[in-house]
Amino acid sequence: MKTQIYSILIPTDFSVLSESALKVSIAIAKRQNAQVTLLHVVDLLPYLLPTEVLLSSSKEVLSRKEEELKELSEKIQKDTGVKAVVKVLEGTPSDIICKLAYEENISLIVMGTHGVSGLREFFIGSEAFRVLKNATCPVLTIPGDWQKTDFEKVLFPVRLKPGTLDTYFYARPIVEKNNSELFLLGLYDQKKDMVEEEILMSINKVKQQLDNDKVVFKSEISQSKDFPAKIIEMAKLYEADLIILTANLDHDFKAYFIGPFVQQVVNHSRLPVLSIKPNFKDG
Repeated sequence: MKTQIYSILIPTDFSVLSESALKVSIAIAKRQNAQVTLLHVVDLLPYLLPTEVLLSSSKEVLSRKEEELKELSEKIQKDTGVKAVVKVLEGTPSDIICKLAYEENISLIVMGTHGVSGLREFFIGSEAFRVLKNATCPVLTIPGDWQKTDFEKVLFPVRLKPGTLDTYFYARPIVEKNNSELFLLGLYDQKKDMVEEEILMSINKVKQQLDNDKVVFKSEISQSKDFPAKIIEMAKLYEADLIILTANLDHDFKAYFIGPFVQQVVNHSRLPVLSIKPNFKDG
């Protein structure tokens, strides 16, 4: 199965938070020879202005932001040689990002994020997670203080969930272009021989593909009752530059209260996380 990243959508709000995501995005675009779209979403609803004032403000803000985005695009092209299409749209950011990604058949969304904790994490969620949950393509989230633009070491957790090989096939162009070393981390939460044997079988399928692709890798299996915490711990020990997750939807009772698996990793990780839902097609 051959995959390729053809197009990258980069939402930006011109904040410091989005600068790291922009740098990583441009580096990926150059390595993959991918088309780039810069998107800024203007959300005027929170201001709750009268309709006539809102319409006037909307036109003024859209025009101003379009000029800012064009200036940013010109600077990117001058500094890196990457030409970016510019789009300024109005609406709820996460909705507009996902809608545009679907309409434009985008291969990858790259956006900045910051960690949250406590009640805020459980009740409102981040804009990035709303995109992760609803996007029709993989999403790469970049912490606002991230400085690297390549991925030398990649942590790839493997759970007893479907889609592991689909996840690898999508991520393969990134692994190849970075000449990355992979660390396969098999995770299971029940101390039973049968469960351990199943995770080993899943790991071995990925190992076989990595051997075929001549990718350098290490592997380990671990029993844990807190997968997100274990992943973040191992990413730190391994000095990883990227975590790749198979973003299966969680429906169990525990996930309802503590937040879905992917959300917890993205919220608490201090490094980029590439979240891939199984069965994505090439963009």
